[in-house]
Amino acid sequence: MNKIVVDKEKLKSVDINDDINVTLTPRKSLFDICLVSIDIKDNTDLYLYINSNTTKLKININVNANLLCKLYIITSGSDAKIGYSYNIGENSEICVIKYNRVDNIKEMVEINLNGNESKIDYLFKSISTRKESYDYAIFHNYKNTVSNIKNHGVNVSGNMSIQISSSIDKNITNCTCNQFNRIINLTNNKCEIRPILYIDNEEVTANHSALIGDFEEDELFYLESRGISKKDAYNLLIKGFLSSGIEDNEIKKNIEDDLNKYWR
Repeated sequence: MNKIVVDKEKLKSVDINDDINVTLTPRKSLFDICLVSIDIKDNTDLYLYINSNTTKLKININVNANLLCKLYIITSGSDAKIGYSYNIGENSEICVIKYNRVDNIKEMVEINLNGNESKIDYLFKSISTRKESYDYAIFHNYKNTVSNIKNHGVNVSGNMSIQISSSIDKNITNCTCNQFNRIINLTNNKCEIRPILYIDNEEVTANHSALIGDFEEDELFYLESRGISKKDAYNLLIKGFLSSGIEDNEIKKNIEDDLNKYWR
């Protein structure tokens, strides 16, 4: 399996084959940003580990034409500012599975679907204990492109904010643009989801959802009616919520380890 470890703005470990190129350009001043460029040239899977601590990173991920890629991202640490730029070529598909275990993070994600039938499936999970802010911009730059973006967060003791904007111009036809966002807020702290669709074409399929709140009462009642305590019912629902759609064992283990910290 291809693996790249970025540790505090350095390439700590790189174990990749010829399907991938990676370079790191360090920042030259306090106000600069460390740049990591990843070029994917053939069908492949890649694990990207980011250990952040007062880190400013920009990560460019370029996916060449006519390929399939799976990208698994695990971010840990504290006080991170990270920007991602995905550039997806013609007839290429990337599946991103991402889990953040960061205390404070401000993250910006730009997705460019640059060719006919380029596609991204993006699944993000996080447990928020302090402050997390995510800003997405998805650009359908060509016809027949697809974006499926799903964000799932559980707010334990912090704040979580998600803004997600998808754009399709008037000459871009036959696109599919989906946004599915949900935050389970277990506090009285403010959480926010702002879904935005800039659609200037009728020949597209576009959907968005934004849900903030606790689990539904009937979900809890169903489990409690079968002899499960309220605490254990929450444990099961949170585990199912954060694990849904995750098939990778390593990410699942990271999620389960963090769940055990709060819901043992």
